[in-house]
Amino acid sequence: MRVSILFFREQIEMKKNTGFLILVSLILLLAGCHRNKISETHEGKEIRFDYAKLIRVWECDGFKKMEIRNPWDTTCLLQTYLLVDKTKEIPANCPDGVVVRVPLEKSAVFTTVHCSLIEELGAVNSISGICELEYITNPNIISLTQSGKIVDFGSSMSPDIEKIITVSPDAILLSPFNNSGGHGGLDKLGIPIVECADYMESDPLGRAEWIKLYGMLFGKESEADSIFSKVTETYTQIEKEAQQETGSHPSLLYGLDNGGSWFIPGGKSYMAKMFASAGANYIFGETTHSGAEPFAFETVYDKGCNADIWLILGTEVADKTYKDLQRFSSFKSYKEKRVYACNTTKTSFFDEIPFHPERLLKDLYVIFHSEKYGDVNEYLHYYRKLAE
Repeated sequence: MRVSILFFREQIEMKKNTGFLILVSLILLLAGCHRNKISETHEGKEIRFDYAKLIRVWECDGFKKMEIRNPWDTTCLLQTYLLVDKTKEIPANCPDGVVVRVPLEKSAVFTTVHCSLIEELGAVNSISGICELEYITNPNIISLTQSGKIVDFGSSMSPDIEKIITVSPDAILLSPFNNSGGHGGLDKLGIPIVECADYMESDPLGRAEWIKLYGMLFGKESEADSIFSKVTETYTQIEKEAQQETGSHPSLLYGLDNGGSWFIPGGKSYMAKMFASAGANYIFGETTHSGAEPFAFETVYDKGCNADIWLILGTEVADKTYKDLQRFSSFKSYKEKRVYACNTTKTSFFDEIPFHPERLLKDLYVIFHSEKYGDVNEYLHYYRKLAE
């Protein structure tokens, strides 16, 4: 079990006057690093990532070395991958890591968002199997599965192992979870498992930048670079326009009560950063958590009843109406008809925004500065202003 010397030095310098805390820090660090350590030196040229914090990639002699940091303990690695051209021999100088022969020609993709991304990269024919078909909104992926060109492995939590063995994919792409204890029977198949931890990036452009990693896996690096370049250009332009707005920043309430709990994105979360970039004053922006946590209705009411705008993300088939929200009729946003909802069953919200945050940012900008527009619904991609 190895630990970064540089990390130790930083910790000791920060706590040099508190010996007990140093000891506790070192013990916890040693206990947590049950994976590989963070590398300090490499032979090869590092490929630049400007926004993503969980990836480092080096172009080495005969392979690419890719390190994925553990999102739950960034002093350690989640996994190290060695991408080797499948037409060439595996170099003798390869360090420890999971060898992935690229470009992938047969992949098992367990997440819906990555299916859509792979299609956008022009590599849909490299998808041999999927999970969670019932949640996929991409019509092409659905059609290819129904025709049998893509195999349905069932649930990502308990996939059909026999089908996976029959397909014999080059790699399995799935999302990791904290303390999951491995991937069950998948770990025994001898198939490389690519941990798609992009969803743990807290910065919208940081998550989107993972498209460059998937471009490397599928032999679509130039396509990935081109897409990401357009994403960043549009995103930063909208952000700049929002910063230049001279009017007030509307206060924002987000989410909806569910069984007495209101799940609130924290002030350090992906969504909170997008709210700020688009020019809103998020009422829970001062909270320090990065995920979504449940709040009691009373807490949300105290802060949210006077919010200027209310955004709702819905998963029901029917669109939200003001009649559905009558119990919130005392809310300022309700009274002034400034409630907007996104029906995720009718849009590709979940499939698109991870790698196209600029599309959601444009919606938010239009909503937060609606006075510049006539019928705002004409300018919105995901959200709709509730009909009066």
